[in-house]
Amino acid sequence: MAKEAIRGPSRVAAREWGRYGIRVNVVVPNALSPAAADFRTAQPERFERMLKGIPLGRVGDPETDIGRAVVALASSDLGYMTGESIMLTGGA
Repeated sequence: MAKEAIRGPSRVAAREWGRYGIRVNVVVPNALSPAAADFRTAQPERFERMLKGIPLGRVGDPETDIGRAVVALASSDLGYMTGESIMLTGGA
């Protein structure tokens, strides 16, 4: 519910600000943050069960999996993309 609370207004902003050349996109990441690493250490069984729900079988790397996508969004390579939610979740 919280993620939709961000995505809805983002789509509205994309429509309103597009005429000014401002693009608005949302990145929904599933990456190994410090909190996720702590969870993995504290709850290894639960962490393994969570991994089974990710089709790619792993949590994303913040730099190579998420960072590169964000760089692409910020570049002119994806200059026509706005109002979108980019699901970087390994298929979860």
